Amino acid sequence: MTERSSSSSKTHDVTCPVCSTRLTVLTADTGRKMECPDCGHILTITKPEKKLELPSEEEDIEDIYGLKDVDDSHDEARKKLGQNLMSQAEKEIREQAERPELHKRTQGAFEERRRVEAIDDDVPSKPREPLTPIDYDPRARLVEFPIRFSPQELSRDVGLFTDVGLLMRWVFLSLFTAMVLYLVVNAFIYYNVTPPTFMSYMASLACTFLSVCLGAVAVVFLGSYFLFLTMSISSGMDDFDWPELGIFDRVMEALFFVAGLFFALIPFAIVATIDLTLALPLLALGFLAFPVAFLSLLDQNSIITPWSNMIVFSLFKLTGKWLMFYVATFFLAIAVGGFGYMLYFFAGIERLAYIALPCGVLVVGGLMIYSIWLGRMSWEISALHGEEREAEREANEAAK
Repeated sequence: MTERSSSSSKTHDVTCPVCSTRLTVLTADTGRKMECPDCGHILTITKPEKKLELPSEEEDIEDIYGLKDVDDSHDEARKKLGQNLMSQAEKEIREQAERPELHKRTQGAFEERRRVEAIDDDVPSKPREPLTPIDYDPRARLVEFPIRFSPQELSRDVGLFTDVGLLMRWVFLSLFTAMVLYLVVNAFIYYNVTPPTFMSYMASLACTFLSVCLGAVAVVFLGSYFLFLTMSISSGMDDFDWPELGIFDRVMEALFFVAGLFFALIPFAIVATIDLTLALPLLALGFLAFPVAFLSLLDQNSIITPWSNMIVFSLFKLTGKWLMFYVATFFLAIAVGGFGYMLYFFAGIERLAYIALPCGVLVVGGLMIYSIWLGRMSWEISALHGEEREAEREANEAAK
């Protein structure tokens, strides 16, 4: 009795298809016809729509998807996957919270800057501090190289030869010079064989060809190092920084050395075409003219201009310095020639292979010492020119 009354009291809603009026009817009247009270349309009462039933309070609300009925064989994998998803979500939330609001910060920075500039319009701006100290002088590391031959200056010249780069280049050039001397002497020996044969001429030709090729290489490197030592001492550099140059740059530097020898030996070459005996005394003129011509070429930065007013006028303004230079280089040439003659006298031409290398060491070492003293002479000329320019500037300031 109770179940039947409860079923007959159930109701549900139906909608009129004409006027869309929602009507509440008894569920037991399903299938009967009724009249819509608003429009009078006769409609048939349909069955109620099925609704999702909410779980009861006794049921587990968290298990709305019925996961408890699923097989427990993959619980560990699902748990690990869930933990990974949760950690990834927490990471993204944390990154979003820590991410700065860049557009707001930039705008605030510009507003703050405009505010400060508006306040400090009348305040003079502080000058930018220099990156280097005010009293910094790039020439402070340079040293003086006067043309003096005191024990102190001579010991400094000897100390320059302790440079590893200089020693390596000395050995390298000595080997090339020794081979050139050996080939040149053998070329003369084979040429003067009596009676001459075809093989002696060919041997002389081969030695001549090799001596020219190796001699060109030796002159290129020797001229380049000669110029570097002269310019370094003239600039006041006590510590050599040997540059790594290409062969073309070395040839261009060696041209100054070759051009200086060419202009210095022009008188000797002209007279030697007439009589070699008369031309030998003119070698002294070449010895005097070479340093002037070489420094003039460097001053004019041209291999065809062996004249520089500053260098030539220094002959009259620094006469004592030039005399000291010529005397020192004369004794240097005598020393190199004397040691070479002693080697030849005691060893003889038969032991040429043994004396070629010592002779090469003497020749290259003598030219390096000559270049250092020539650099000292150039330093004296530069110092004199600097004093004259300073005196001229002070005179102009005083006149103003």
